[in-house]
Amino acid sequence: MLIPKRGIITAILFSCIFCITGFDYLLAQEKDVSALQDQINARKSQIDQINSQIEQYREKVNQYASEAASLENDIAMIENQTKLTELDIEATQIEIESQELHIQKLESEIDNNEAKIEMQKNILREMLFELNKNDGVSLLEVVFTSNDVNSLFSEIEYLETINNDISKTVDETKQTKQKLVEDRADQQGRLDSLIDLQDELTVQMATLDSQMQAKDTLLDYTEQSESQYKVLLSEMRQEQQYITQQILSLQDQIDQTLLSGGESGSETYFLWPMQGVITATFHDPTYPFRHLFEHTGLDIATTSGTPITAAAPGYVAWARYGNSYGNYVMIIHANGYATLYAHMSSIAVVADQYVSRGQVVGYEGTTGFSTGPHLHFEIRKDGIPVDPQLYLLD
Repeated sequence: MLIPKRGIITAILFSCIFCITGFDYLLAQEKDVSALQDQINARKSQIDQINSQIEQYREKVNQYASEAASLENDIAMIENQTKLTELDIEATQIEIESQELHIQKLESEIDNNEAKIEMQKNILREMLFELNKNDGVSLLEVVFTSNDVNSLFSEIEYLETINNDISKTVDETKQTKQKLVEDRADQQGRLDSLIDLQDELTVQMATLDSQMQAKDTLLDYTEQSESQYKVLLSEMRQEQQYITQQILSLQDQIDQTLLSGGESGSETYFLWPMQGVITATFHDPTYPFRHLFEHTGLDIATTSGTPITAAAPGYVAWARYGNSYGNYVMIIHANGYATLYAHMSSIAVVADQYVSRGQVVGYEGTTGFSTGPHLHFEIRKDGIPVDPQLYLLD
């Protein structure tokens, strides 16, 4: 029989040897992937347990929040809220570990797929090389050199088998490449998620620090006395009413001044007064002092002494000290808007002074009813607090 099988057999032998060599590497990679998956599953189990505890503490916080305002209830609410935040931090830290493990797993799978593609390409390269050597034969040669019909069909079937093996290897290579593309996309998604989780952890840590100080602040102001708590509650509500009344009385007067300067009637927009971590939002349901007063702005925390700038041009209505706001500045803007900057360590403007957008009005601090260095920032429309995040430009 004239058909030479030596080249094909050589290709197959080469493929087998290469597969055995590559198989050891792939097997080691798969063991690494399996071990990483076990660690990921363990982290998931931990997070599930923590989430169960979180729900229990959230129920307690909601229970105390719904009860009548009292020093005892507020302290209990703050303690439970602090524990809730600690659990949130623990869950986030474990989730970060889980994402890092997912990324390691994907990196191993990507290496695995790249090695598999290279192995498949080498197999194909060698098989095609051997099949196209000069000692290879065509189908016509198979037909005309076969001694009998059985031999003819046997040789044709053999060539078809080799052809099918090549096609199969090509298909497997395509599938591996597609999986590689998907793994790389998944890896990028995991990296983006990891960055978001790290940002979330930063906010949670700042929030926890604020909550831990909230209990001490409340105890210091009330001297652990329920009657003193009632006095504090009354004072803070009176201060809020006074601010609203003063804004309304000054708005018309300052609007006329702004009109003469060309400000009134033009669109009013606001820039962030400083950059930092938002530790409490407008009407924040987790705000530790929400029995004493509704949180009417944003709390932005950063390094003590950071300059605070005017969010928009306007006139300083007042720059003074208040029991709840500490050192604070109120600026009246055009079109019925006002902004308030509280808890400053020092004030850099005076009443009736015109300030331009971006001008320094004071410096971050802890004065007044404060839980650590932060700026309490409000935007008011016709004296009523509105959500600053709906008005501030990035």
